Order: sequence, then structure tokens, then C-alpha cells
Amino acid sequence: MINTSHPIYKKTWVRVTIPSFCIIWALIEYLTGSKNWALLFGIIGIYSGFVLLVRYRKSDEEINSK
Repeated sequence: MINTSHPIYKKTWVRVTIPSFCIIWALIEYLTGSKNWALLFGIIGIYSGFVLLVRYRKSDEEINSK
């Protein structure tokens, strides 16, 4: 569902910021009593963290350019 070949995901800070924001937002929602929204953002944060941080593979162009 996340197209990791998009150029915006080449930068590490972008790949870290997206799941971090979702997890922090889930915590905020939970603390304010919105458990359904907290669950939704928690799932999005975990999924995006897995895809963008764990499964992310650099393209051949990125590897060869260094």
C-alpha cells in the first residue's frame, strides 16, 4: 500500500518521521480518551514503520551513487 519507490522516501528522516508522528498521535488520542482513533493511528504507525524502516530496500541507483 505504500509505494517505497517514490522519491520522497529516499531520505531517512522522512521514513522515520511518518511512523513516529502516527505513533505519537495515537498516544495523544489514547490519552484524550479516543481509543478507536488511537487504535487506528497505532496500526497505521506500526504498518508504516514496518514498511518504511524494516522492509525498505534502497534502489540500485541509490546504492551505486555512493
